[in-house]
Amino acid sequence: MIVTCPSCGRKFNLPDGSIKSPYQKLKCSKCSHTFILTKEEPEPEQAPPAAKEETQEVQPPRQKPAEIPTRAPFKVPQAEDRSIDTPRRRKGLIALVIVLFVVAAMGAGFYYCWMNYAEFFGIPMGASDKWLSIRNLEGQEIVTKEGTVFLVSGVVFNGSTKGRKFLILRAKLFDKEGKVLAEKDVVSGLSFSKEKIGAMQKLEIEKKLNDFKLSSEENFQVASKKQIPFAVIFFDNTIEKAKEFTVEIVESPIL
Repeated sequence: MIVTCPSCGRKFNLPDGSIKSPYQKLKCSKCSHTFILTKEEPEPEQAPPAAKEETQEVQPPRQKPAEIPTRAPFKVPQAEDRSIDTPRRRKGLIALVIVLFVVAAMGAGFYYCWMNYAEFFGIPMGASDKWLSIRNLEGQEIVTKEGTVFLVSGVVFNGSTKGRKFLILRAKLFDKEGKVLAEKDVVSGLSFSKEKIGAMQKLEIEKKLNDFKLSSEENFQVASKKQIPFAVIFFDNTIEKAKEFTVEIVESPIL
């Protein structure tokens, strides 16, 4: 039997046997309102005395509990097993280190042989010849009978166990900005003093230089543990702007 609360409108489903009186007093379980329910077809023989009317609390129909959906067990993703790739990577790194070590060793060996044994093969080492050293280097302007010249002089010491056939030296003059003003190559073995150059003319100086180039090869040689002089003379007008100079050995063949 469907019963509606006249106060809140809540509907309840009551079994027919629970209504014992044609004027049953009921109480709403939602809003607690008390009201009289009149039964449509009362049965006198079953109706209890009016004095014994009872108030019955109407209970709402029980709701079926919601079904909880079944969930599949959650699987934690596992990291990939890369233990197989680790040996390969290690082998690659080891191979790379070995290659780099071999290349470095070959480079060091080549440099050592070049610096220490190139002279045995008759290779002109020049500026890379560590056994040759320039000493007593000087540069000065000298007034001659015809003008001013710039003299660069010094000696080359041969610290090697092998003599040298000759030495070619290259001298350069620079201005204050580092620009090359003049450059000249000479063979070692010839020396000039300041006083001697001051008493000579330009033609006399050039003749002496040419005669020395045509002289015996013994004048160019430098023995082991010995030194040999050199002189470079600049006649150019640009020497007035010269602020710096350099000298380097460009050729030094083994004797």
